[in-house]
Amino acid sequence: MSGASIAVSAPDVAMVRGTVEEHFPGLWPAVEVGLSVCATLLLADNSNPVAVIYVGPPSSSKTTVADMFAGHPLCYRSDNFTPAAFVSHAANRSRAALDKVDLLPRIKHKVLVTPELATIFRGKEDDLVNQFKIITRILDGQGLTGDSGTQGRRGYEGDYLFAWLGCTTPFDPKVWRVMAQLGSRLFFLVMDTQAEVTAEDLVASIEGLSYGERLGQCKKVVHQFITALLETYGGIRGVNWQTDADPKDVRLWIARLAILLAAMRSEPQRETATDHSTPTLIPAKPEQPYRAHAVLYNLARGHALIHGRRQLTDEDLPLVARVTLSTMPTKAGLVFGALVRANGKPLTVQEAQTALGVKHPETVREILRDLDARGVMEFVEAGPGKPAELKFRPGWEWCASPEVLTLLWGEPVKNPGVCAGEGNLS
Repeated sequence: MSGASIAVSAPDVAMVRGTVEEHFPGLWPAVEVGLSVCATLLLADNSNPVAVIYVGPPSSSKTTVADMFAGHPLCYRSDNFTPAAFVSHAANRSRAALDKVDLLPRIKHKVLVTPELATIFRGKEDDLVNQFKIITRILDGQGLTGDSGTQGRRGYEGDYLFAWLGCTTPFDPKVWRVMAQLGSRLFFLVMDTQAEVTAEDLVASIEGLSYGERLGQCKKVVHQFITALLETYGGIRGVNWQTDADPKDVRLWIARLAILLAAMRSEPQRETATDHSTPTLIPAKPEQPYRAHAVLYNLARGHALIHGRRQLTDEDLPLVARVTLSTMPTKAGLVFGALVRANGKPLTVQEAQTALGVKHPETVREILRDLDARGVMEFVEAGPGKPAELKFRPGWEWCASPEVLTLLWGEPVKNPGVCAGEGNLS
């Protein structure tokens, strides 16, 4: 791979990793993402707020990770968050009072930490649309203004860059549809909860230090690291990044992942037939990948900074790949992951059913037809009595490469440029 890493005298991320892995085995990947999100505020050219939401079932340690960041001066914690809080139009307060309660100015150049976001991913579709309209606008980083009958025009314009770490439980498919319609600015990291908890694990969890003591030690090193990071790089927007110095093959991988994500987040349109038969799927029109690319590139650079580098290397790609997979709609991500693991072989309906964990094969077929309409994968139904299979379309075969498999579930790839010049980059 071309280019040499430019190292700086940065705080010791290995010490943070060692402490987290000692007290909370398995949480380091999530903490590393959180630190990378914080570091995006150091980039002088960053105009796209990076928002990563941890997703997992109850007791999957999402809040534990968020608590490691909360309390640092760079972070602003909100336990009872609603999008309306960014710029309030409450009728029972004066405009002067509202200036003191608006959330947006309080999180400018900070990291918003919201340990409980499940409420904004629940509700009627109209309510979801209204909430995500605000979130979409606020994540442009240029402030938010609005008009109401009670307070008139209120808001803030200009540089309102911030970063966001949040937590939620898994949510309904309709939320993905709403986000796709509005142009989602949110990115996600699915917490790994596949390992079954044993009785021995539970016994071990109450031996030695208490949960509070273990969390306290992790919180201490995370806070020390963030403070040292700010001092090392000159504070908010203190890093002038030399993009041309980043290896081209690494930049191509990030671009490719952004194009993949844009396609997988697109929503096919459904036209219901007059005879109430199976709805017709109209192929999705993918969002333009520029926004996804900007955020993924910022996240990769944030990862480089926490590891003491002002230049990207292949070591920054696995984190970007995992966030890309996690930000795909849930069912799409599960099937995509299964097809990647198939090592270039097509996926049968039964294999897709296993990956999805659903009972009825026809439900699986409906999901696979939906994926076909997104343009990355092709669902081939040969006819009655013949096997149906899912495979990557021409131009997307690179998704089945060993490099992608390694980026998602293995050690950092050395020389990922092996296939970086192939496939769909248009």
